[in-house]
Amino acid sequence: MKRLLLPVVLIAFAVICLSIVHIDNVNKLDAQSNELRKKHQTDIIYDNQVDKSSVIPKNK
Repeated sequence: MKRLLLPVVLIAFAVICLSIVHIDNVNKLDAQSNELRKKHQTDIIYDNQVDKSSVIPKNK
């Protein structure tokens, strides 16, 4: 039983650490996604307000 304790503890520690890092990365990606979504919506609003016949269309 003692021989299994250390590997189980190390694996549990690794899983907990990787979970924390994963959650942090997901939160960062969510923040970047929200920022890009806001920027994209602002571009759409700006494009709708400008007369498109006098503006060269953007390559998207």
